[in-house]
Amino acid sequence: MKLTKMFRASATALCCLLALISCRQGPDAASGPLAPVDVKVVDHLVAVLGHESCVLELVDPASGEKVKSIRLAQPPNGMAVDGATAYVAEGGPRGAVEVVDLESGALKRSFPAGHTPMSPVVRGGKLYVACRFDSRVLEMDAATGTVLDSWNVPREPVALAVSPDGRKIWAAGHLPAGAADGDFTAAALTLVEDGKAVHFPLSNGTQGVRGMAISPDGRYLAVAHVLSRYQVPTTQLDRGWMNTNAVTVIDTDDPDKPHPVLLDDPDAGAANPWGVSFSGDGGKLFVTHAGTHELSVIDFPALLERMKREGRSNEPVSERLGFLHGLRTRIALPLNGPRAVASDGENVYVAGYFSDSLAEVSLKDACKSRAIPLNGQFRPSREKLGERYFNDASHCFQGWQSCATCHPDGRVDGLNWDLLNDGMGNPKNTRTMFLSHRTSPVMTLGVRASAEVAVTAGFVHIQFLEPSGELAECVNAYLKNMKEVPSPFLVAHNPSKQQTGGEGCAQCHAPGVERGALSESARRGREVFKTAGCVRCHPHPYFTTKELVATGTATGLDEGKSVLVPSLAEVWRTAPYLHDGRAKTIREAITTCNPGDIRGKTSSLNNRELEDLINYVQSL
Repeated sequence: MKLTKMFRASATALCCLLALISCRQGPDAASGPLAPVDVKVVDHLVAVLGHESCVLELVDPASGEKVKSIRLAQPPNGMAVDGATAYVAEGGPRGAVEVVDLESGALKRSFPAGHTPMSPVVRGGKLYVACRFDSRVLEMDAATGTVLDSWNVPREPVALAVSPDGRKIWAAGHLPAGAADGDFTAAALTLVEDGKAVHFPLSNGTQGVRGMAISPDGRYLAVAHVLSRYQVPTTQLDRGWMNTNAVTVIDTDDPDKPHPVLLDDPDAGAANPWGVSFSGDGGKLFVTHAGTHELSVIDFPALLERMKREGRSNEPVSERLGFLHGLRTRIALPLNGPRAVASDGENVYVAGYFSDSLAEVSLKDACKSRAIPLNGQFRPSREKLGERYFNDASHCFQGWQSCATCHPDGRVDGLNWDLLNDGMGNPKNTRTMFLSHRTSPVMTLGVRASAEVAVTAGFVHIQFLEPSGELAECVNAYLKNMKEVPSPFLVAHNPSKQQTGGEGCAQCHAPGVERGALSESARRGREVFKTAGCVRCHPHPYFTTKELVATGTATGLDEGKSVLVPSLAEVWRTAPYLHDGRAKTIREAITTCNPGDIRGKTSSLNNRELEDLINYVQSL
């Protein structure tokens, strides 16, 4: 018996040693979800990034075999491939770019790259990275990682494109950056040329931007996004009444004239467009529909010709369903949650985020598709199923939208909506679902007793579908367990102290998430938060009393009504603010939108106290 135990112990130790010296070979993906977020064609292989498994895998599409699995230091968000070298943007608050040799699997270098680096592009010896939650774009030396320049982007850049000559850098912001109570609100593109950044808003109602690509000749941009009809009551879904789904085509020589083209058919939505790519010759444009699990293959020259022939300023293409008729092949994919897309000229490869698989679509054989499993042994938890259902528009009438359409990543879309749960004619700003299950009641006027009730009502009155018990239960499990994204205003390289029950603990609303420490200014601001009376309505740990309070922010048909005190956890990413989204920034919410000090005594604060208070609130 003793010898058997000794043998087992020795074998275990040997396995551990081999694991340590295995030169970055990845873990068994079957132990958890792969969650592929990017795909690239490398010679005859397909490179796949697994976000949750933290691996870069090389797959032979002919056999479906994994040729190599390379372990990464942090969850990857995107990659650029230059020859046999991959530049992998990964991580959150302490994001980095790992430079990986695809032949050996070895790490060459690692560069710090801001908060949640995404969509890296390599061009002419330079590396460009979108730092999503810093709202910045970095230009780096690809060999050394030295930052050469950086530029501000209006809000959450999630996609980059660089012209073939490297002279024009394009960044796509994920969400609108302005107030929501006006006649126009939209996400924007940023063009950097000759070192100067200029911002171009997309069409009114543009939100949920995900992917962008530049044509091989550098002449055109294609941007995938949701196009929301937020100015009408949500009484129906037919013909894209609430949300339509678009790819906007932009002539890079005339960027202030975005030309959105609807991807939906009159009776079949194409929810949540995500990945965008051009064929090598520019003849085809590929767009994935993450909500309806489809791929659109568009004849791009024919699209340009139709846009030129039929486009009229008084009848924008964005309002015309069926515009792509005869120009596009719409393909149902054998996977769930298609996001990233790439092509080798003969086939298109699409990664299924929730199915842990690839789809290969033949461009020469009537666009026939086949599935390539990447993680066949994995079985999702109820929480993971809930995330899948939350993003799945097949649980919506005609596939027009999913829960994630108005709540991307479970948060906000930056728009006001006139929902029917509390009357008609009283639009309100979209609320985040983070912590909603711990801060009941919910909805701005508290009309739902709990988040569980609101989830079921949302399927019925917004998706126009009666949810099954499992569907609602799984979505609730996902929302209850959403992880906080630490604020970019925290000092990321200096982790905060371990979670405690003390009043100063900022981790209690997200146990297990490592947060950076408060800056010196934010620490002073925490005291101002108390003395100004903010803490009365926003106490620790969820920074809300969960009560209805007369704040003076309700207008129109809601004027005089009390509103539910929102949680300030993650408030840095949920702009715009207040009942009707009138405040573009936290500063405006605290100052110009707080007449009579009705929501805290802020009018008497000096400049330093005000800055400290803002820095603290933005750190929550």
